[in-house]
Amino acid sequence: MGALDNFRCRQCGACCRIPDGIVRVSEDEIARIAAYLGMSEPDFIRQECEIAPDRRGLMLRSHADGACVWLTDENRCRIHAVKPDKCRTFPYEWTNADSNEVCPGLRDIRPQCG
Repeated sequence: MGALDNFRCRQCGACCRIPDGIVRVSEDEIARIAAYLGMSEPDFIRQECEIAPDRRGLMLRSHADGACVWLTDENRCRIHAVKPDKCRTFPYEWTNADSNEVCPGLRDIRPQCG
């Protein structure tokens, strides 16, 4: 049994509010999200994406405070059904150095992870 077997998402939205957080989107993810929203891919890119800081792809836009534009006031993802793989796989397939500090669910199991 791995440490993450005890992870429970609190649906607090903290992982969606990381300042300077980057959610890169692939061509497939752009197509999937655009279709879900009833938008053309070029319109979705123009309205909802930015060039990543390293200029090696596109990322979803964020608010000035770092919060994802798709996060509601109730901490729900408006594109949950088609959200990017980066969002879908956290924390099971990846974390950042500060993930335990950012995510209360990871803090709950931190002694087991460390």
